[in-house]
Amino acid sequence: MTIGVTGASGQLGGLVLESLLAKGVPAKDIVALTRDPAKLSAYAAKGITVRAGDFDKPADLAASLAGVERLLIIPANDLRPGIRTPQHKNAINAAKAADVKHVIYISTMGAHRGQDLFTAHLETEQAIYASGLAWTILRMGMYYDNLWMGSIAYALSAGVYAATAPTQAANVARSDVAAAAAALLAAKGHDSFLYHATGPASQTPAEIAATIAEVFGKKVDAVNVTQDQFNGALKGAGLPDFVVDAIGGIEAARAKGLLDVVTHDVERLTGKKAISLAQYLASTKHLADAKMAAH
Repeated sequence: MTIGVTGASGQLGGLVLESLLAKGVPAKDIVALTRDPAKLSAYAAKGITVRAGDFDKPADLAASLAGVERLLIIPANDLRPGIRTPQHKNAINAAKAADVKHVIYISTMGAHRGQDLFTAHLETEQAIYASGLAWTILRMGMYYDNLWMGSIAYALSAGVYAATAPTQAANVARSDVAAAAAALLAAKGHDSFLYHATGPASQTPAEIAATIAEVFGKKVDAVNVTQDQFNGALKGAGLPDFVVDAIGGIEAARAKGLLDVVTHDVERLTGKKAISLAQYLASTKHLADAKMAAH
């Protein structure tokens, strides 16, 4: 069985490749697709087939998918409004043209019509349902890893973790999402299943702040801010408007409770319990020292 992974040079894609190899999937049975094959030279050296695959070049993508039976579609990383849905539909159509038998799509918890990021996921899911392809959807919680994009540094320096509401959310480690995706790729079946990759518990901002404080040994308090203040801080950090809209949209969805779903699907698929935020932070604690040294 030949397995394909789009976006294989990204952070999630690389972890999926590692998870597949760790599961004993022969490298010769894996096709890694990326816009820049040179980025995957290390995997090519391990025997994985590396091919060019660009969602904006559907004809070329279809050719690159030749022989692939099970395909993981990892969402495009372009957050500009109106870009992702057409790209994902190109990937779905390319899979059909290449006679891929089964597609697995990494979607998001709380997919709904609203902010573009969530809308793109929902519209991609619907396009897959209508494609006639066998499918599996893996909706994921937001990554613990995203905390390293500024929240932890601010919490440790200012003693504050900001959020717009005390609502819970079931975040998850990127590595657990990758392991779940690899498990779906490596085993036949799972047709017409929608799974949710989440951490083992849903947490409020106060609980997240307390976990950061415990792991790093510093006082951190959760504080409530308005959505405008939240977005304003992102804009003040120099982020472009479309990125502010995406991150702000995630926070708005969290505040509404759309990310408050806890399942045991990671354990069900991988045989291992999803790691907690405390476990994740303890294992990545060294990143704080590295970031401090870089300033």
